[in-house]
Amino acid sequence: MNALKLAGFAVGAALILLLLRRLKPEVATVAAVAAGCMLLLMALPGVREIMTGLVTLSEKGGVQDGYLMQLLKVTGISLLMDFASQTCRDAGEEGLAMKTELAGRVMLLTLALPAMETLLRQMMELSP
Repeated sequence: MNALKLAGFAVGAALILLLLRRLKPEVATVAAVAAGCMLLLMALPGVREIMTGLVTLSEKGGVQDGYLMQLLKVTGISLLMDFASQTCRDAGEEGLAMKTELAGRVMLLTLALPAMETLLRQMMELSP
């Protein structure tokens, strides 16, 4: 899916939502969530390309599979939590959006701990 199609869909949906918010605000919230989901589904083929590219780069660079999996998990969680928090904002739930972002950060730090542990261990081995 090219950027022009995605942008066109997003702008078209935004214009429709602008009209819906004036006429039927309760329907506009549901339509905004649906449009966001559609946009995400349209972008999914790009995610597959990113994953393929990362696997290729890691093979060429000799990166261990475990580290690549961690990177993919971090990327996936980051994108998913951002989407979830933006959807909460679309629904007018700013507080829930902020808590969703906090939960995502906690998850990311949890995933980063093994890599930070390995890095610290390697640094300790190098120091005199």
